[in-house]
Amino acid sequence: MSSRDGAVSIRSVAERSGVSIATVSRVLNAPHLVSPPTAKRVREAIEDLGYRPNLFAKGLLTKRSRVIGVSLPDIHGEFYSELMCALDERACELGYHLLVSSNAHRADDRATNGFALDLVDGMIVMLTERSGVDLDAVGRLDRPVVVIGIDEPGLAVETITCDNWMGARRATEHLLGTTPGDRCYFVGAHRGNIDSDERLAAFFEALRGAGVEPSPDQVARGEFSFDWGWDWARSMLESGRLRGSAVFAANDEIAIGIANAARDGGVAIPDQLRIIGFDDSRLCSLLRPRLSSVRMPVAEIGHEAVDALIRRVEHADSAPRHTRLATTLVLRESSKCDPGGV
Repeated sequence: MSSRDGAVSIRSVAERSGVSIATVSRVLNAPHLVSPPTAKRVREAIEDLGYRPNLFAKGLLTKRSRVIGVSLPDIHGEFYSELMCALDERACELGYHLLVSSNAHRADDRATNGFALDLVDGMIVMLTERSGVDLDAVGRLDRPVVVIGIDEPGLAVETITCDNWMGARRATEHLLGTTPGDRCYFVGAHRGNIDSDERLAAFFEALRGAGVEPSPDQVARGEFSFDWGWDWARSMLESGRLRGSAVFAANDEIAIGIANAARDGGVAIPDQLRIIGFDDSRLCSLLRPRLSSVRMPVAEIGHEAVDALIRRVEHADSAPRHTRLATTLVLRESSKCDPGGV
């Protein structure tokens, strides 16, 4: 008789198949140590009873929990939602589970806080700030680690970064195609944010490549938020400088805040204001006109991070790899191009 409606223990499986609890554990975790007829009998009992192995009980034999710790700067917004979906998707495919926290990125915490490290086989840590980050401490963890977002010379852990520079350079050059360099603006996050700083550096280089030395008032720093984009655009409207300009925003939320403030202020996009964001989140296609943006390979980041960590868990002696993923400029109506162009 099946026991699917109640809790089934490993002891129940052992009794049904006439073997010890240790033998059931071996069938689950090291089947090559059990004779085929015995293993077959145990598997039949598992199927009949509907037994689901306890994750941590399995770890007593294998010395692995099959749990991956994930430390993110935030868990809200389109970018992090898509990233967590990609991480979870790949982990499930490979038989692992996730333990996710954002507490590790509070200003008064270390990169490992919020985790009981003895519960995880390894950690994926996403870093977005240059200050307050102890990379040496991350590298000294007694678990395999993959770092997303930063790569420093000599860092002895797996790293995954994206080519912020190339995507930002292409976005700026696109805006320069029809807008004078001194009317192009960069609206980004605070100084010290890795992504924003790299995108700003590319913006500067593109302007200088066009023979324009950027002035301080062409750069505005705030936060990766709709409200910051709105506030910046309102101040530009009040000073009469928004109409006839082009804006490269360091992420899509900033860009959408700017676009909404411009629309409410009677500035037409793209005829009187051209805008490009960064990330190419789902929000880009919801805005009207649709938002041009630099696509971050978010799903690929998640899959690569899980693959890299499991490789380090299962092959601890393998050399750490340093992966850099490409970004892609996706052009839509907000920057005055062919709406079907990519």
